[in-house]
Amino acid sequence: MRARQLEYEALLVKRSDMEQTMREHLQMMEEQQRKKDEELMQMMAEQQRKKDEAHRKMMEEQQRTLVEQQERRMQLMAEQMREQLVEQIRQLQSRSTPK
Repeated sequence: MRARQLEYEALLVKRSDMEQTMREHLQMMEEQQRKKDEELMQMMAEQQRKKDEAHRKMMEEQQRTLVEQQERRMQLMAEQMREQLVEQIRQLQSRSTPK
């Protein structure tokens, strides 16, 4: 009977040890999953940051291009107006000079 009692107690200890091992294993797996999730979140945040930065640069480049185009148009308009004024002055001078 005593042997059976010792055997039963040994089984209980073994079971308790196995349960503890399983809990530790589960905790370790949960920690690994938490780390993986954290790494994934960091990676996704970095990808979003890079995407946002690329979009910001693209928008800045588009804005710069628009400003350059407007400046060119203004220069062309100013040049055309100068040419028109020069032509008008010539016409006025040719009318006022005696022939």
